[in-house]
Amino acid sequence: MQDYIHQEIKDLEKDILQIEDNIVEFLKLNYDEGLKKSLRKLESSLKYLSIIANGSPIDKKEDRKIMDFLRTHHNHLQKLSVPA
Repeated sequence: MQDYIHQEIKDLEKDILQIEDNIVEFLKLNYDEGLKKSLRKLESSLKYLSIIANGSPIDKKEDRKIMDFLRTHHNHLQKLSVPA
């Protein structure tokens, strides 16, 4: 079970980084629909990672690392804006 949780966390972190890369590309291409979809997916993935991290029995060092990751990428989400 513990290995599954660690793998799920790693997969989510990887997905979040990929979504952010997609957002950068969509911004360059002015692809609003893809941007909006990716922003929703990013928000959802960050929430899911937070739920898993808060509800799983992980050590303090790893928990701190995950919380720092969440904070950083949540700030990225907050800074992004969807064109009108």
